[in-house]
Amino acid sequence: MWKMTLKQRRRQSELMAELERMKRNPYTRPPKGYVVGEKPEEDDKYTKAFAAVNEIIEELNNLELDARARD
Repeated sequence: MWKMTLKQRRRQSELMAELERMKRNPYTRPPKGYVVGEKPEEDDKYTKAFAAVNEIIEELNNLELDARARD
C-alpha cells in the first residue's frame, strides 16, 4: 500500500476541493445542442474550463504516482 507525505495529502485535499468547485462551473458542461464555433467567446470559456479541470486531474495523478514510487 502506498502512502502520501503530509505535503502531498494537503495538496491532494486542495486539488479535490478545487475539482469540486469546478464541477459546479457551468462551463464544464456544455448544453445539449451546443455547436462549437457559433459563439467564439463562449468557446473560449469552455476551453479554459476544460483545461483547468485537466490540469487538476493531471496533478492529482502525478501526486498518486509520486506516492506509489516512494513505496
